[in-house]
Parts: sequence; C-alpha cells; structure tokens
Amino acid sequence: MKLFEISGLKEGRLLRRLNRFTLEVEVDGKVKLANLRDSGRLPELMKEGNRVLLKEKKGGKTSYVVFTIFDEEVPVIVNSSLHGKLAEKILLSEGYEILKREVKVENSRIDFLVKKGDVRLLEVKGCTLVKNGIALFPDSPTERGLKHLTILEKFGGEVLFLVMRNDAEVLSPNFATHKKFAEKLESLSKKIEIKAAKLNPVVENGTLKIYHSGYIPVVFKKVI
Repeated sequence: MKLFEISGLKEGRLLRRLNRFTLEVEVDGKVKLANLRDSGRLPELMKEGNRVLLKEKKGGKTSYVVFTIFDEEVPVIVNSSLHGKLAEKILLSEGYEILKREVKVENSRIDFLVKKGDVRLLEVKGCTLVKNGIALFPDSPTERGLKHLTILEKFGGEVLFLVMRNDAEVLSPNFATHKKFAEKLESLSKKIEIKAAKLNPVVENGTLKIYHSGYIPVVFKKVI
C-alpha cells in the first residue's frame, strides 16, 4: 500500500555529520549544510560517500532537509517528521479512529489516542538499523523511549514500530544498546500489542515513494 510521496528531491553525497541535526553534504559539486531530522546515532548510515536524498529549504542555516540516506544500495528513511503521517495512514487503513494526536500523559507525550473497539494510547517508533535481516531498536540509549514504555505499562496501549527500510525480516529490541528498554519491551509484550510495520522506500527520478509492505515478527534476541 502506498503511503506517501515526496517529489523534487536532489541526490547528494554525505561528507560528515557536524552535529546531531546537521550534515555536511556535496550537491552538484558544492558543499552544503543539510538538516537531519533524526536524532539516532545512525552508525550504518553516517559514512563518508553515502548517497543522500534531500529537498531544498528556505531560511535557516541549512540549505536542505534530508529524507533518505542509502546503506550501500538500500534506501533508508531518516526524517522523523514523517513518522506520524506514515503511522496515521496505516492506522486509518486498518480501521483505527484517531481521537487525538500528541497526547500529554504524565509530563510526556504519546503519539496517538486511538479507538478500535476500545480506546487506547499508541506510541510510534521509527527504526533505521538493520543487521543480518534483524531490525534493531534503539540504535542509541533512549530514556524518552523507556519513559513511553513505562506509561504504556501503567495505562495500557500499543506500540507501532516503523521499520524505515525494506531489508528486515524481523524486529528485536537492541539489548546491547539499551538493555532496560529491551527488557521492558519484552515484559510489555505479554500485556499489550507490539507490531512492526515494514516500509519500502522506492526512489525514482527525484521522487521518494513510501509503501507499507505488511508486518514482520517482533522477536526478543540478544543479537549484538
């Protein structure tokens, strides 16, 4: 199922990551700054020479916004501003009713309050790291993510992982990177629904088309 399409993209080459949200890229032979809207470590993507897909922006210190970085030949979506939009398209297609977005709960925010039979909280997490066919979340410690799980443990709800690339066969929490998050998620899996939607980003002539390729199993393996 096609979820989203972004046109008018330019291809560039990654030079280096200057800070959490800024990349130095080469576009049309010129060095430019690009806004990276993904706070993860992205170790497999932050390699000099990797292909990047960007869209020009006006104003600010950066000239472009990054939408995709290639892990060798695999395009990976790296723009967290898309997470809510993509999740909402999937949820609506499956009969969910979106009651509220960005729901404030105990000094934190959960992505959605939804209704499908019962009313529940639903948190969305984007996953970009894949090793040997296993999508791993998180790629860096996430106290914010752990807090979200604690809220869902208390109030109930659902977790929807968006795997932002097409080469994963299963998803597992990343025990090596954040053991407490992984253990909490494993414990929660016995109480609430945890799903992993695999996305398939396709790049054609400066256009990024994002498809939903169905769900992959959520497993609990100490992979790395």
